[in-house]
Amino acid sequence: MKIAVFDVCGTLYDSNTTFDFLDDYFSKDKKYILFRKFSKSLVAKVLNYPFYKFFHYDIIRIIATGFLKNMPKETIDSAMKIFVFEKLESKIKNDIYTLLTEYKKKGFTIILMSGSYSSIIKNVNQYFQTDGYFASELEILNNKYTGKFMSDQLFNKKEVLQEKYPNITELIVLSDNLTDYELMKEADYGYAICKKPKQIAFWKSKNLSHIKIVS
Repeated sequence: MKIAVFDVCGTLYDSNTTFDFLDDYFSKDKKYILFRKFSKSLVAKVLNYPFYKFFHYDIIRIIATGFLKNMPKETIDSAMKIFVFEKLESKIKNDIYTLLTEYKKKGFTIILMSGSYSSIIKNVNQYFQTDGYFASELEILNNKYTGKFMSDQLFNKKEVLQEKYPNITELIVLSDNLTDYELMKEADYGYAICKKPKQIAFWKSKNLSHIKIVS
């Protein structure tokens, strides 16, 4: 089975779809606006870094998701669909979309893997007519979001892919995430999507001959 894995945020879109959605949906919520101002500060980033680096725990993302608490599932899911089909179109990275189309024509099964919310990635899957997706699941109780994660897809893409597709004959991976290094190592060919010099330096330091740096 030939599989091409596409990361979504920063790869297929020039967007962090989780925060871009939340920023849009809560654009008039004063508490959220105040939180976002703090979350972008150096202090917040310094506080978050050790948890993210060593414990794979993104405090800023977890707190932001908490703003969805008690929100009706139907309302949020509808807003996420509108977000993908109307507001994200302008952020599609055409060079990556071209690669997606090319691999689809070559007979690859196209899989989206993202740490973003599953209801967002489900719509991205529908938009691009890809073959499947894996994303972070939010907890739902009485048809309302609890503001908590039920499962988080940020750091375990390699394990999930191997479990779901044990008979891969050829694997292509496209991602901008340095945390996808283990998945990239398993690929027959990979595209490291880079926007910052530190990303380029990271991939060059790994000396992986099968990885193409795209900047």
